Amino acid sequence: MVDEPVTLAYTEWALVELEGEQVEIGPDELRPSLVFDLEESRVSGSGGVNRLTGTFVMGEGELRFGPLGSTRMAGPEHAMELEDRFIVALGRVTSFELDGSVLTLVVDGEPVARLSVKSP
Repeated sequence: MVDEPVTLAYTEWALVELEGEQVEIGPDELRPSLVFDLEESRVSGSGGVNRLTGTFVMGEGELRFGPLGSTRMAGPEHAMELEDRFIVALGRVTSFELDGSVLTLVVDGEPVARLSVKSP
């Protein structure tokens, strides 16, 4: 059986590294994640506490997120801090690299976040 290649679209991408640091998730916390809808140019997911939704523009290796909206629930301090950092990082993204099951979000040539295919 041959594994299907991973595509950016409709894959749930889970945050594993942010600003060069491994992302640690507490026992009662959710891992931030993104799902891209290429047909609608929309992104949705989770910041770890709140649901995220917004738009993006993609070109040849280019990726820029439009304004992101989120729910307004409170959560553990660590999770809220991580969510804030993740959302700020998304707002700075200029491009991306897709290598197998790893999606790297890049700001002006430097990796800012790495996401991997979320396990079921």
